[in-house]
Order: sequence, then C-alpha cells, then structure tokens
Amino acid sequence: MGAGVKSIVVVCALAMGATVHASEAELIEVLQDQIRVLTERIVALENKGSVATSTYLEPQPTSAPAATATSSWSNRIKLKGDFRYRHEAFNIDDQRDRHRHRLRARTAIVAQATDTVEVGFGLASGGSSPNSTNQSLGNGFSSKDLVLDLAYATWTTPVRGLDVSAGKFKNPVHRAGGTALIFDGDVTPEGIGLQYQRNNLFAAGLLTWIDESSGDDDSFLFAAQFGREQKLGDGELIAGLSYFNFVDARGEAPFFHGIPVGNRVNPDGTYLSGFELVEGFAEYALTINDYEVSLFADYVHNLEADDFATGYTVGAKVKHDQWQFGYAYQDLEADAVVGILTDSDFGGGGTDAKGHILQASYTLSNSIGLQGTLFLNDRNMDFGTEQDFKRLMLDVSFKY
Repeated sequence: MGAGVKSIVVVCALAMGATVHASEAELIEVLQDQIRVLTERIVALENKGSVATSTYLEPQPTSAPAATATSSWSNRIKLKGDFRYRHEAFNIDDQRDRHRHRLRARTAIVAQATDTVEVGFGLASGGSSPNSTNQSLGNGFSSKDLVLDLAYATWTTPVRGLDVSAGKFKNPVHRAGGTALIFDGDVTPEGIGLQYQRNNLFAAGLLTWIDESSGDDDSFLFAAQFGREQKLGDGELIAGLSYFNFVDARGEAPFFHGIPVGNRVNPDGTYLSGFELVEGFAEYALTINDYEVSLFADYVHNLEADDFATGYTVGAKVKHDQWQFGYAYQDLEADAVVGILTDSDFGGGGTDAKGHILQASYTLSNSIGLQGTLFLNDRNMDFGTEQDFKRLMLDVSFKY
C-alpha cells in the first residue's frame, strides 16, 4: 500500500476512533470496510492517471510524417529533358556531298526553393558553342562532351507578372514564329534577365556578359523588348519592338574564340562594326476550320554598321491534328546581327545568307515527334564568293 493510502487510513482511524463508541471488534470491522472502499478508489484513480500520462508522453508512431515529406519533395523538384537523333545531308557548291548523324541530349532539374524562388540546373550534349548543343557522331566511339547549359535562380517578385533571373538561363526574349534571326533557340544568356507578362502586355530585359577579360574592356549586352497581344478580327496579333546593344564590340576580337561566323572583320581580325540592333516583329494567329494558321515577320537593323546592316524573315505555319507545315524566307546581311548567336543551321550558321526554309513535322504522342527541315540557301554574297547551300535535316525527338 502506498504512502498516500496509509495516511488516509490513519486519518480515518483517528476520526472514527473519536466519534464511534463501540466495542473494539466492531471498530476494527468498520475500519476494515472503510479501508477496503478507499483502497479500491485510490487504485482506480492511480490507474486512470497512469494511462492518461502514458498516452500523452508516448504517442503511437504513424507513417504520416514520412508520407508528407515524400510528397513535399516530389512537388518541389522536377526532372525534365529531351533527346533528339538527327540525320543531316549537305550539298554545297565546290564541296563534296556530306552525310552525318548527330544527337542532342538535355536534362534539367528544376526546384521550387521557396514560394517565390525557382532554382534550375541543366546539362547538355555538345561542346562550348553558344548556339548549338548538337554532337556529331563518328570519332572512333570517343566519349562526348557534356556541358553546363543552365544554372539559374528565378525570383517571382512582388510586382505582379515580373520575374527576375540570375545566372545562365533560358532566353526571355520573344522570337516571332520561333525565328532564329537574332538568337538561335539554344542560346542561354548569362547575367541578369527580366521577364514581364500582365494582361496583354509583355516585356523582357537583359543585362548580360558577352566577353569578360582581365586585360581588356568587358563586352556586355543590354537589351529591352516590349510587346502587346491583342485580338484582331478572328485572330490574335502579337507585335513588338526590341533593342540590343552589344557594348564595346567594335574593334574587339569576335566573340567565342575569335570566330566571326559571317561578320566582317578588320585586317587584324577584329570586328569591323559594332552591334546596336533595333528589331520589329509581328505574328498573327487564327483558326480556319480545323487549321491553326500563323503568319509572322521579323526585321532587324544594325545602327552601327555602314552597310550590310539589315536582316528579315517572313513566314507561315499551318497546324492540323498531328501535322504541322512551315515555310520561311530569310535574308541576313553580314553585319546585321552577331554571327555566333544567330541560327546555327541556316546557311551553315552565321550571317551573310539568304533563302528558303521548309519544314514538316508529325506528333506521334505527347513525348515523341518527327520532323524534317530543308534549307535552300545562298551564302557569302556580301564577300563576293557566293555559294549554293542545301541542307536536309531529319529528326526524331523524345521528351520526358
């Protein structure tokens, strides 16, 4: 019997001894009855308190926390990528016909670090070329290069519709009809990028490094783009203006290992002109019966070039069910844009080329597609060594 029980028994005995006048045997019997009742009540109370305390201090384990953590991780982090296998055939004046196979593989991890910050990291095949992640096959089964394609953080600011990115990120600049007149689709700028979209207005900005050097002035790209989407008749019109200033380019060695890629250079191999570009673009999309039709035009002019300073693209796309067809005509003079950043396929890559682009694609599923592209171009006109250039590309692509 516990100390608490003994104390209660003593108290009860003294109280009853003082008030009850009976024989000693009767008194003992009464005390025993009282002790029995009190003991049963105390034991019941102690058992009840023990169970309650045990339940509170030692809750039964559940699998809920682990399930919540797993769900949170899968919701915050995504893995995505694509793989493309390509056959290419070339027919170029004064060169033998050529065939080659190429691949492109890209994988990126995108994480939602906070409610307002996204962090991305991506790898791609190919070498260090800024406008292509293609990798040609056929060098004795050698291992192929893998490069850093993306590494960025994007902040969704308190300003509604405004995102700010830092690092190496996807190009926020709108390209009408997907044209690569100024930037190839594989170009990923480096520095600071801004993107704004609200209602029917959109804008983009770039403050990026082009060439950093410890022994010479750095070259930067300052860019701003403004556009508007609006209903027009039965379709939707997207139109806008852009400004691109490649600071400290004139008189400098061509970007990316001194390769001009169509741009004119001085006798010492430096850029003949600077690059301060103004662009105007428009895209009109509408549906006719079951056909989705898109018409687009893009025009660029280099304010710092005395001649060979303009470029343009006009084209159309038609989509029906799983099929899509496209056509474009492009004319890009030697110093209209920076050669190493423009389309890597048209005219063999770079500037100083004009001609036709024909395309057809078929979507097998959400993740598999087929595409064929034919380039019928003339190149090197501004240098007086014009060549007829034909290129056929057949692709099969997989997305995940």
